[in-house]
Amino acid sequence: MRYLLIVDLTLTAFAAAMTIAMGFVSLVFAIYRNASEKMQAGLPGVLIITACFISLFFISGLASLLLRRRLVWHWAAQALVVLALPVLWQILVAQLQSP
Repeated sequence: MRYLLIVDLTLTAFAAAMTIAMGFVSLVFAIYRNASEKMQAGLPGVLIITACFISLFFISGLASLLLRRRLVWHWAAQALVVLALPVLWQILVAQLQSP
């Protein structure tokens, strides 16, 4: 269980760092969205990527919290992390590959 907790906490820390970074990028895109057409067109994609990292932060944070407190629902939260990772990965890859 200790290694699973380490994985969950690592995912949470990664998602928190990426959320902060992408939140800053989203803020810059929102402030300068009228500066050019590329900024205006890129804002929805940046917001979707930021939302993916926010959701990963909350899902992995919930899983680590439940596992740390040894609550009954920690296996359901672990399953949610396992299901959310490929879905979020596909959304991120689709957003990064879009023109």
